[in-house]
Amino acid sequence: MVSYQIFTQSALSTLASSFGGSIPALALWINSEANVTVFICSFAWMFVLSALISIIMFGKERRLTIQFSVSLALTLTGSALLGLLHLAGSDLSNPNVLSQPFTFLFGNVFFAFFYLALPFIFMVAVDFGLMKIRK
Repeated sequence: MVSYQIFTQSALSTLASSFGGSIPALALWINSEANVTVFICSFAWMFVLSALISIIMFGKERRLTIQFSVSLALTLTGSALLGLLHLAGSDLSNPNVLSQPFTFLFGNVFFAFFYLALPFIFMVAVDFGLMKIRK
């Protein structure tokens, strides 16, 4: 999960630069509200994980407050781990620290979009899968 948060900023920068010429207002919004966008993308992934955890742990007895609590705890844990790694001297917000191939991947606008859309795609896939199971 922390790796998702680490590379989200790079993916957002790639999208913002690709929108710079065609939709400058969107590029400006992405750049000015990067922290909000990173939080939304991270929260979406944590929400997916919390939903799966609650389905596995509680089955049909799951409750929305439990799912929200698990999701919030996962989000805060991921953010705290990223903060601790930064305090320890690891600048993991820069993918170049980890490996050069990541720079190439996150420089590709299609990969960056897919990377950011992945938790939302996963949500839809899980919903469709659960709908098929219930029928």
